Parts: sequence; structure tokens; C-alpha cells
Amino acid sequence: MKTRSVVLIGCGAVLLIFVLTFLIGFMIGLRPQTNKISQNSWLVLNPSGNVADYNELRDQGPFSFVGPSVDDICGRIRHASTDGKIKGIIIRPGFAKINFANLNEINAALDDFKKSGKPVYAHGEMLDQKDYLLCAMADTVYMDPSASGGLILEGITASVMFYKEALQKIGVKMHVMQSGEFKGAGELYNRTSLSPGTEANMRRVFKNRYDLLKNHIAKLRGLDSLRVTEIFEQRPDMIINAASAQQYGLIDGVTSWDQLKKKLGIEDDDKLVSVEDYNDPKVSTGGQIALINLSGNITAGSERSHGFEQTISAAKVEKILQQVKRDGAKAVVLRINSPGGSALESELIYQKLQRLDIPVVVSMGVMAASGGYYISCGGDYIFADPYTITGSIGVIMAIPEAVELGNKLGIDSQTINYGKYSGGVSIFEKYDPEMLASLERNSQKVYTEFKQRVMTARKISSEQIDAVAEGRVFSAQDAKDIHLIDEVGGIQAAIDKAAKMAKLTKYGVKKYPAKIGFFDLLRQGNLFKMAASVVRSGDLSLQERLQQYLRQTIDTNQWLYFCPYKLD
Repeated sequence: MKTRSVVLIGCGAVLLIFVLTFLIGFMIGLRPQTNKISQNSWLVLNPSGNVADYNELRDQGPFSFVGPSVDDICGRIRHASTDGKIKGIIIRPGFAKINFANLNEINAALDDFKKSGKPVYAHGEMLDQKDYLLCAMADTVYMDPSASGGLILEGITASVMFYKEALQKIGVKMHVMQSGEFKGAGELYNRTSLSPGTEANMRRVFKNRYDLLKNHIAKLRGLDSLRVTEIFEQRPDMIINAASAQQYGLIDGVTSWDQLKKKLGIEDDDKLVSVEDYNDPKVSTGGQIALINLSGNITAGSERSHGFEQTISAAKVEKILQQVKRDGAKAVVLRINSPGGSALESELIYQKLQRLDIPVVVSMGVMAASGGYYISCGGDYIFADPYTITGSIGVIMAIPEAVELGNKLGIDSQTINYGKYSGGVSIFEKYDPEMLASLERNSQKVYTEFKQRVMTARKISSEQIDAVAEGRVFSAQDAKDIHLIDEVGGIQAAIDKAAKMAKLTKYGVKKYPAKIGFFDLLRQGNLFKMAASVVRSGDLSLQERLQQYLRQTIDTNQWLYFCPYKLD
């Protein structure tokens, strides 16, 4: 009880500080903002930490807790191309977590910026692979000469955790109902390594992404692709120092940050404008093309769930689509970045998209797999970024059984039930084999519905569907070759296609979900719900704690269209 009181007091104090901070920030944000950008300023592209696809929270002054999203960054880069006070761009990333598809969107924005004739420089001290890829988009790349700096090009990798033996040791057995031979989600629980078929499928996808990465660097730096392969696979040191990077052709020069500023004639740091502080371009209040951003796991939720929660729900999509209709949009571009999730929510979202009477073009982000692919089938035309992972057409349900754990802990369970399937899932009791068999049959029905949606949307015959289904994942190019998507391209290509389908020659683009302010969020109660969930977590029973742990890897006790591998 004492612990609960401490937690309550702590949460209350944190929430109070949080609210007071934003009250101050909001009042500051209400003050007229003067344009402090002087002539011959440089826009500094310096992303760090997690960079979201799209921010649903509106920037409300210096106390905003959301950094610029990829959407924000691209808009500001393009705005700078016509800003007479911006002389050029300097890229200085700091271990930014941006996925490959979003890096491509920034690359496209920088290409548009370069058309203005303004230069783009990059400077790094210690760069990881994605930082370097961002820097390589510049006209000229410099690195600091320090021996403690450098860059790391590691290639493509992913680690898959298997829980079978760990669960056995604590007395938990996982029942996995799965349809799709290569639907590897269940292998986390019933194997200690990937099955040969799943491993071969994933290796093909990994190899494709590795080749894309090498070719991308070769193109940006004007290098032979074989030379880039040698750098990845034959260089002697993991960390490439500045001198070696220049010798390899990965950078153009070695200089300190201060020396570069002097070279560019930047005598005052006031001439450096962070992309985070750069004045936003005017947001379009109207537009005949709606660009809807959906990112995260697909799960049941309310229409008031917001982007920082990284979830997609049918209620949220319904709210967005109603707004799109009210705004009179003539076409929709649906940007999807999701590994999937709830099968039922995926179906409900699919139905809502099917009811639209205007063209719907899908633009896949770095992942649109399983449920992410399912809702993509609600579109009329599908684009995928070159780095997209898609497919994973299959279904899974995992149910934990902890009888042995209960025995070890001295926990006994007895269920009094009336009805054949009442009390069927009691974690500390053995499951009825007939119930498990019933779920196996149901999994086939859910899987059949998934395949039917794909066959209808993509005009794939019943004889061909199993060759592209069974839980296999695909790269964008492979997905195009087997007709799971229509074209490989980014967001702008999808917008152009939507305009063509709607027969629009002049149009604006309006982005959704509509951005809301902090106080709207507070009024809706989301922050209070988040604080309450923290308090409740201190009172979870052993069974609830176990289920919470298992859900960190995959939701249990529901049908999932889900791809569990982070392939980025």
C-alpha cells in the first residue's frame, strides 16, 4: 500500500510539473514571434534520436516535446529552397534513428533543394551508417580529423530472439496456432532457430536490402559498386577514420567544424539555423489530395489515440476519413508504415477504405507487412519505397499456458464453468485439446479471408496465391515482380498518381491526421490515462505481469496479421 502511495505521489508530481511547464511554454508560444533569420544564413539539418514519420502534435513554442518529423524536415528543406535568407544547407546528424524509406524522402527533398542552385555541405565527427547515408546526400562531405571520430558502415543485420527454452525453464508452454508455412512469428516460441524456409526467405530480403544500401552509397558518391562492396567486406578496421574515408572516396575532405565554418564564411553562429528552429512553411488549409499518415502497430483503440502512441486503429482511421470527406478531397494517398497487428482491426480498416468513392493510392514506408499489407489492399494502386519490406500474408495466435510455473510457485487454479468453451483460456490450467483444435480450424478461416482480400485486390488467382502467401516477406522489387504492388517509388510518385487518377491538373495536398495542440490532448484526457496506466502497473497480479511480459514480444490471445522482425 505504501508503494502504491509513493507511486501515486510521484506520478502526480511529474504530471503537475509537466502541466506547469507546458502552461509556461504555451504562454511563451502565444507571444508574437519575430523572424530572427538574417541574410546569408545556413539551415542546419541536425536530426538526432528517434525521428517520427509524422507528428500529430502541433509545435507550440520552445517547450514543445516533439522534435521535427521526417515530414516536417522535408517541408522545411523545400521551403528553404525559396527562402532568400537561406544560403545553403549543412548536414550534421547526431545518431539519428531514421528508417531507410524516410531517408529516401529526405534525399528527394534535398534533390529539390539543390535545383535552386544553393549548396549542400555535410560534416561529421562520429557517424553511424544512417548518419553517413544522410551526409552522403550532400554535394560535399567533410569529417573531423580526430582519431576518436570516424564512421561505421556495418551493412544489414537483424537478431531474432527465441524464447522456447527460456519459457520452458520457468514453466510456460506457448500454444501457437499459425497459418502460413513461412509465418515466422510462431518460431519465436516453438523453435530455437529459424526454420530453413523462413531463414531462406529472410536472407533473400536481407541480401536485397544490403545490395540497395551499397548501390545507394555508390550512386551518391559516384563510386563503383564493387568498390563499395570491398569497403563493407574487406576493410581492416571497423571504424573508418577520416583519412581512410577520404582515401576510399566516402568523403571529400578532412577538417574540423570550426575550420569548415571559416571556409564557408560563417563568422557568427547566429547564421546557423537548426531545422528544428526554422520557421515552418505555411500549412495548407485546403487541398484536393489527402495525404494520410498511418504508422505503428495495428490495434484496437479510440479515435483519440495519437501519433506518439505509434498505433493504428479502425476508430482513428474512421475519424480521419470523415474529416477527409468533409474537406472535399478528390483523392487519398495513404502512407503506411506498419508491421501489422490485430487481424480484426486490419479487416475493419480495409472495409472503411473500400467504402471510399475516390481514388486511394498507397505509399508504403519501410514496412507494410502482414496487417500493414492487408490494409494496403484497400487501395486502388500501391507504391513501395525501394527499401520497403512487405507481404507476410499469414495469421498467428499465441496462447501461454503456465501450469508448470504455477506448480513451481505453489499456485493452484480451479475454474467452475458451464458451457463447452467457458473458461477455456485460464493460464494456470491445461487447455482443452478440443478448444485448441477449434482455434486451429479458425486460423485457417482467418488466413483464407486474408488471401481472399489479396486475390481480389491484386487480381491473383487461387492457383497462384500460395506462391506469394504462406507468411513470406518480400523486398519492394520482388513484390512488384509478383504483382503484390504496382510500382517502386516514394510519396511524391504516389501523389502524382493520385492526381492523375482523379484527373487533377492543379491541386493542393492536405495532411492528416490534423495536428492538435497540447491542451487539446490534455482536454481529451490522454495524458491522464497514460499517468493512470503507470499507477495501475504497480498493482498487476503475477498472471497479468506474465502476460504483459509476453506482449512485449507479441500480443497473445488474439488473431494477428503481424510480422515480428525489425528488418531495418
